Amino acid sequence: MNRIIPAVACSALLFAGCERAPRLETRTFAVHNLAPHQVEALVAPYVYADRPQNPGMMSTSDRALTVRETPDNLDKIQRVLADFDAARPDVRLRFQVIEADGFTDTDPAIADVETELRKLFQFRGYRLAAQATITATDGSEIKQTLSGSDDQYLVTGDVGWQSAGATQLRIRLWRGSSDVLLETSVNVRPGQTLVLGTSPKKGSTATLLLTLHAEPAEG
Repeated sequence: MNRIIPAVACSALLFAGCERAPRLETRTFAVHNLAPHQVEALVAPYVYADRPQNPGMMSTSDRALTVRETPDNLDKIQRVLADFDAARPDVRLRFQVIEADGFTDTDPAIADVETELRKLFQFRGYRLAAQATITATDGSEIKQTLSGSDDQYLVTGDVGWQSAGATQLRIRLWRGSSDVLLETSVNVRPGQTLVLGTSPKKGSTATLLLTLHAEPAEG
């Protein structure tokens, strides 16, 4: 009697490259605070759209994310969203334009940062030229004139989402409305003071420093 063997298993000789396709599930997650492009950037590493068999897929809307992936990856996505999609407190940002030059008088307005500046730079003295305080939220835009100087300075930029206690910022400092003195991206934590950059002062031997101090905004 002839035996009939069902051809349901991969042969090690004929189908050496045959692999079992992963089991995928579809899950929809509620999104409360993040914009769709932020969700996509966070979740993309866990969605294998280029998988040869059963590729992963995702779609986003203003308040939801739907993903087709392995159960393990779906659990990872859930944990990522639980961390990054939590409500974030507003942050208060204080920008100061500081002149660094040959003057030696101490300016009490920058007493909290002058010690650190002297560790970083070799200038003889520092004084406040202009400042502004801004309360910002995730995903907002910054546009604020700094007061206190004969020159007009303007700070503009974008506030990215907060993660691990830090706020992502993309900042530009302008002289007037057309002269960009510096541009940078930083992560700042509450209580930190950062020196964002330097620029020569037009028509002067002084150098301009832009500092940023962040604190949680009071409710």
